[in-house]
Amino acid sequence: ENGAGHFVKMVHNGIEYGDMELISESYDLLRHYLDLSVEECAQYFKQWNQGELDSYLIEITADILTKKDPQTQAPMIDVILDAAGNKGTGKW
Repeated sequence: ENGAGHFVKMVHNGIEYGDMELISESYDLLRHYLDLSVEECAQYFKQWNQGELDSYLIEITADILTKKDPQTQAPMIDVILDAAGNKGTGKW
């Protein structure tokens, strides 16, 4: 009864993080194993979003992959540093 909303949110977050990991692994396979361009990867994600994989996360992934750096016109995904900062939350 009490606190069930927190449990549901925790489960939802776990599923969402699992989905994001599958999306990133799929991108890595397309890009580095099949040697596809970023534009070709975006087309795969757009196509997947038309079928049973239709989801917000697939949709925004396809959209992000179409973005270009305004200075170099290189795919933005190749320009952004592959690192994330943190504020110490989650340190145990």
